[in-house]
Amino acid sequence: MDISPRLTSVVFRLNREKLDALKDLSRSTRIRQSEYLREAISDLLAKYEERLVD
Repeated sequence: MDISPRLTSVVFRLNREKLDALKDLSRSTRIRQSEYLREAISDLLAKYEERLVD
């Protein structure tokens, strides 16, 4: 049984410089770009957690 949450695709724009830096980081660490993006979004949501509570 798979207990991991379902993932949904998201499309967004990123400037070329940041995309190239993300690709370089991903290549050098062998960690997928998507993992870095999920981590960044989780960190951002944690930072603003108090604003999300109704």
